[in-house]
Amino acid sequence: MIPSQLNLGPITATLVVGADGEHVGPDGTSRSLGGPSDFEWFVSVRRRAEVILTSGRSYLDERYVVPANAKLAVFSRSLREADLAPGVIHISERQASTFGDAVNHLLSLGFQRIHCEFGPTGFLATTVEPKVEAYLSSETRSGIERFTAKHGVEFEFVSSHGLFIARIGSVAVH
Repeated sequence: MIPSQLNLGPITATLVVGADGEHVGPDGTSRSLGGPSDFEWFVSVRRRAEVILTSGRSYLDERYVVPANAKLAVFSRSLREADLAPGVIHISERQASTFGDAVNHLLSLGFQRIHCEFGPTGFLATTVEPKVEAYLSSETRSGIERFTAKHGVEFEFVSSHGLFIARIGSVAVH
């Protein structure tokens, strides 16, 4: 499933989970949770973005590097600009107090296509933002079901061919 088949909007958020509904795999990152289909989904969603927005914790835990074809922005209350790689946009609590505010800050800087990559806290915060389309992916149906049950969020499957992808949040119905 590629984003063009889903007709995604300009602001998206994604999170991958394993069969147990958790966002961290055996290697301590999300990298070990998905296979080739999930990697294809990840790359194709990222390719659409002008800027990738992540949290300070995700930036550190996932060992982010600046993408080749997009800017990288980090929303953090604890990291300073000096803690980030050169060229990374730092969004501090002076510019934003919530994940939604961080998205709005990027919009105010002129970015139109924003992709959010957070852990569960940030991801779930984006699901209540009307302008953000949030998608959960897993190689198993149970991964989606367990995550959504644990966090009490609604979902709607939008793909189950090779990779389960569900739209999450108030716009989803399940």
